[in-house]
Amino acid sequence: MREEFALQYADRRAKERGYDNYRIVYREFVLPGKGVLKFQANNELWLITYIAWGLIVKSDYGRYENWHTQGIVENSHEHADRIEIMNSRDEQSTIRFLQVILKTKSDGSKE
Repeated sequence: MREEFALQYADRRAKERGYDNYRIVYREFVLPGKGVLKFQANNELWLITYIAWGLIVKSDYGRYENWHTQGIVENSHEHADRIEIMNSRDEQSTIRFLQVILKTKSDGSKE
C-alpha cells in the first residue's frame, strides 16, 4: 500500500469504526533471519507501506505473504489485534507500517 493511499485509507477506516480522532505513527522493524515479532495492537490499525521479500504478516485481520502472493490486494495490508511478523529468509528483512492509533475521550491522551 502506498503511503499516500494509506493515509487516506486510515482516515476512512477510523471513521468507519466510529473514531473521529486518531494519531499516525510511522513504524519500521528490521527482523533478523528467521526472526519472529509478535505484539498486540488493540484499538489500532497497522497498514503495511513496505514489506521485504519473504516476510509474512498474520493478524486477526488475515495473512499477507510477500512470498507467494501474486498482485496486490489492498485490504490484505491492514492488520490489527494480535500481529505476528515472520521472516522466512536467512537474511534480515525490513517492514514499514503506518500505525493508526484510534483515540477515545477516555484514553488519557490529548485531543
